[in-house]
Amino acid sequence: MKTRLFHFFCMAGLMLLCSCGGKFFPDETGGGGNTNSGNYLYVANSSTSVSSIAGFTIANSAVSDLSNSPFATGLPPNAMAITPKDTFLYMGSLSGGIYAYTINSDGTLTVANSGSPVATGVSPVTMKVDPTGQWLIVADLTPQVYVFGINASTGALTTQGNPLALDTGTTGNLYITPNGQYVFISLGTGGVDILTFASATGVISKSQLLSPKASTNADMGLASDPTSKYLFVTETGINAVRVLSINTTGSSILTELATSPTKTGLGPSQVVVTASGSYVYVTNRTDGTISGFALSANGALTALSGSPYTTGSAPVDIVEDKTGAYIAVACVGGNPDMQVFTIDTTTPGKLDAFSSKTTGTDPTLASAIVATK
Repeated sequence: MKTRLFHFFCMAGLMLLCSCGGKFFPDETGGGGNTNSGNYLYVANSSTSVSSIAGFTIANSAVSDLSNSPFATGLPPNAMAITPKDTFLYMGSLSGGIYAYTINSDGTLTVANSGSPVATGVSPVTMKVDPTGQWLIVADLTPQVYVFGINASTGALTTQGNPLALDTGTTGNLYITPNGQYVFISLGTGGVDILTFASATGVISKSQLLSPKASTNADMGLASDPTSKYLFVTETGINAVRVLSINTTGSSILTELATSPTKTGLGPSQVVVTASGSYVYVTNRTDGTISGFALSANGALTALSGSPYTTGSAPVDIVEDKTGAYIAVACVGGNPDMQVFTIDTTTPGKLDAFSSKTTGTDPTLASAIVATK
């Protein structure tokens, strides 16, 4: 989170030189917007000297740069989200504004809306598209949460209602459960705001607050299993991942399991649960590792063989590819900027080093990574 705040202040000078309503991208040069079956990864390079999105394809047992990658953005990107049908990629900058790209059939990106922002008046820290593909949900540093309706044809955004004020804290990550019913937003030492969401209307409401284990701890990464049964929250201070059941009845939405928390490495930052629901992986920013766990039906976590796995410097974001065969991580400290691991099948869940990539002039302050679905 210190890095995100550092970006915010570093980019303040840039804001004096440019306006959110201007065109910061190259002119449109191609088609796009069609659902495709390609397996692509995108990394946000948030360094003011780079300001780009690097794109990669995983094919033929190799990770390769996409044509014309990295794609210049003009403003430093720090948050990204992809629609469920792989039609659009949204990029948000702390300098202000949300921009849309169509994802072409070869994975390359074409800027939408003639390079102008599709939303202004918001400086996203984190954002996600809901499972229906109708809504983009965004949280900023204020902290507030915004909901935007997505035009399925053009990628244009329409504001839904007014921004909703969150509890006191420093915005970290936002997660929408696979069933689309809940939105969780981590607020560092402020804990995790629990919000209910109605995908039919786009109405979001603040419900409850999950506090850290201790006031000096900070809640950071968020994820759930594919059935929306458990929520996983990384927490610094205790250097662990918390596991909480997501309740469909009763007064409390979250109940922490007796087996929680489970120790990770130092400075746990983000967490991902595989689409199979079998494994949980946590990036440990301070010691440059990934902690891997097998997930049992009762929510208990068991360390995987060989865990923790070594990454580059300061891993801050992690994603599973669309095939479920690979795990990729973005390292804000570089060395390298992005790493891809294979999920071992002989030793189930173990991460095997597969490919390392620079996403510009290393380090590029790789702050986020997303994958096609």
